[in-house]
Amino acid sequence: MTLPFGEGIFWQAVDAQAVSSAANCLQSTAVELFKDEPLRVLDLGCGSGIVAVMLALQRPHWKITGIDIQAPLIDLALENAQLNSLKIDFLCADLKSYHDPVGFDLIVSNPPWLCKDSGHTSPRLSKEHSRREILCDMHDVIACLNRNLKSGKDALLLYPPQRFEQLQTECSQYLLDIKATLFCAETQKHNIYHIKSQRMTP
Repeated sequence: MTLPFGEGIFWQAVDAQAVSSAANCLQSTAVELFKDEPLRVLDLGCGSGIVAVMLALQRPHWKITGIDIQAPLIDLALENAQLNSLKIDFLCADLKSYHDPVGFDLIVSNPPWLCKDSGHTSPRLSKEHSRREILCDMHDVIACLNRNLKSGKDALLLYPPQRFEQLQTECSQYLLDIKATLFCAETQKHNIYHIKSQRMTP
């Protein structure tokens, strides 16, 4: 596929979650809110790397890391970075235990948004893992933010609006504030939640 802003190319896995307008909304919001200055950025649950690749093409001063638990998708993400001559650190890792000792200035994530037992299931396991809370849930995502965001720094999470109250509850367990709710016009089914860490840096 050709990327939305007309630069670069991108390969997808046929049995995985396809690149969506939600991913484009997430990356465009990040670019709108944050300047091209040296930032450590984490794409949490990066899949085949679409958000990380689009950000790297538009923000060359960002140092971007992407993690995902699905090894075949990380292999594809590395191929996509190479295809576009980008230096992105893609790692096969479980967000439930992932911890970067330095921390990140910005975390972006389009995590699994469907509860485990809701909606219609797909016979494609990789697609299910990307869409449905099977390998991780919202609590795991928020805990990962708490471990990996630098104090006073930012995260952008994409969730449907009906999960806002749960998100508030999860954030309240940590020093994480929902700074803003941003409507995702491309899908009209998701919002982007701008979260800021108030955790004190040791």
